[in-house]
Amino acid sequence: MNKVTSRGMFLGDLFVISIAAILLIFRSSYEPKFIFDVSVSVFPFLVFWILLAQIGGAYNLHLPMREFMKINVLLWFTSVSLSQITRFNLKYVISSEHLAIQWIVIEAIGISILFIVWKYISYFIFKILSRPDNRTAKRATWSLIIAFVIIGILSLLPFVHSILRYSEHIYSVEHSPFTEAALVLGAGLWSDGEPSSVMIDRVQAAAELFRRKKIQYIVLSGESQETEVMLHLAESLGLDTSILLLDYSGESTLDSCINMIHNFGFTNVTVISQKYHLYRALYFCDSVGIRSVGVISESRTYLPETIMHRYLREVFATAVGFIKVQSIRMKQ
Repeated sequence: MNKVTSRGMFLGDLFVISIAAILLIFRSSYEPKFIFDVSVSVFPFLVFWILLAQIGGAYNLHLPMREFMKINVLLWFTSVSLSQITRFNLKYVISSEHLAIQWIVIEAIGISILFIVWKYISYFIFKILSRPDNRTAKRATWSLIIAFVIIGILSLLPFVHSILRYSEHIYSVEHSPFTEAALVLGAGLWSDGEPSSVMIDRVQAAAELFRRKKIQYIVLSGESQETEVMLHLAESLGLDTSILLLDYSGESTLDSCINMIHNFGFTNVTVISQKYHLYRALYFCDSVGIRSVGVISESRTYLPETIMHRYLREVFATAVGFIKVQSIRMKQ
């Protein structure tokens, strides 16, 4: 029983480490370098954990929970520190790029939290299931597992609803209808301040819409630095500053939609983004009283892995956004 459980826990560790590392690589979602970023991010985590876990006895299930977790946490923080240092050096040696230290630290903390939670849960389940006489605890454990499954399914519903509801309102630049203004959503910057490919695509789509006389104004919405970079991009594309409106407080997609109607007074809007993001953006705009259509800004081919990563993030972001929208409605 212990040997089988140890193997299962080991495989679970590798799965959790891989998924957590992929989800927490924020910047790789913006550029088609996903395979490279994952290889230098996930691989060091797996290698160091496999070595240290075997040497340090991380799968000794005979230990009490306190001792078991003490060993695992110590080994894990050693592993995550070594792997992030290795990742930092690999990135520079292979691609001549330095990673921002703050993102290295944030990712390490995020992955550590997920990993430690997983270790607690897996050890707790093992202890309960290894006692055949403890029926009440078993029922409680299975109830908890079922609850997590139900929560996972429920979190999918807002995203599925947004796809079904707004798919017919998404157009290409060529076929988009006329609206008052275009909302260009911020899309992240590199550590050196350069715009991501996603941001460039969005601003270029807005410029093309204006040239085709399908919008009158363009609202550039994002955090302060994002908005400034989008403004420089728009000017470099020949757009006059008289049609460019700046929203420096668009810290989220929902904030950008709220600012569009409250700060600028636009109620008929074209939202510009990648397709995977448009479903959520249109749902948010609709929720705050804006009649909106979406325009796909994809002038390049994104890797399948990148798209999968973004869609997975959209599922959780839409679920969180749904809760925020309902909260806003309750306060009104």
